[in-house]
Amino acid sequence: MTISRLGLAALLVMLAAGCDLLPGSGSPDLGGREFLSTSVLVGGLAQPLVDGTQIRISFDEEGMLAAHAGCNHFGAMYRIDGGVLAITGGAMTEMGCDPALSEQDEWLFGFLGSQPQVRLSGDELVMEEDETVITLLDREVADPDLPLIGPVWTVSAIISNDAVSSVPEDVIATLVFTEEQLVMVNTGCNSGSGRAEVLADSIRFGDIALTRVACEGSAAEMEDAMLTVLSADVVRYEVDANVLELSIAGYGLQLIGSPLQ
Repeated sequence: MTISRLGLAALLVMLAAGCDLLPGSGSPDLGGREFLSTSVLVGGLAQPLVDGTQIRISFDEEGMLAAHAGCNHFGAMYRIDGGVLAITGGAMTEMGCDPALSEQDEWLFGFLGSQPQVRLSGDELVMEEDETVITLLDREVADPDLPLIGPVWTVSAIISNDAVSSVPEDVIATLVFTEEQLVMVNTGCNSGSGRAEVLADSIRFGDIALTRVACEGSAAEMEDAMLTVLSADVVRYEVDANVLELSIAGYGLQLIGSPLQ
């Protein structure tokens, strides 16, 4: 599946172009922070989310709110005055979801538009409107960034310009970075290793040596994608929780980290 990375952002820019809504002067100041849900109460009773999902809400420094509840992504300009959240210019992606996820999306996005009260205490954010109370924890506390060195990083998507393409299920491609500035490579077809000099926000790969099994179909495509990145002079990297993104000009890989067994 391929989805646009630009569509929602571009739409929100257009919506915001004629809007002067910026982060308000009231407390709390949430700019630059992201939160993950820890509980949802409705009428004092726990309200379970769809299995395997969690509410994720982020606030940037320019007054943009982004939210995700398991399927579609929602974005809007926001302002907080007197402890009340107000949003405007909302838009969301239109990915096909199963009914339970669609209903959960609609519920969350409706809640955010209902001008809930917000309270921040350290790393805990509470959002409340009528009988609904959502408690969230700062993402860096709830789900801290994995270290680059140590985990097994499995390729989950290929990034080309503004499109993200999922990896075929029958291909498992991985990278493992070591303290000795080496990288262990499995392209989903061939395997090997090479140098990986890790800098502040980039990696210099070199001398990548692989086995020479003839690859076909999706395995060959995956290997081509990995070698495109690994053969670049300098590759930028960013770790966000358990997600690693390796990028060169207009191209890149997205990988999911898990502990080395």
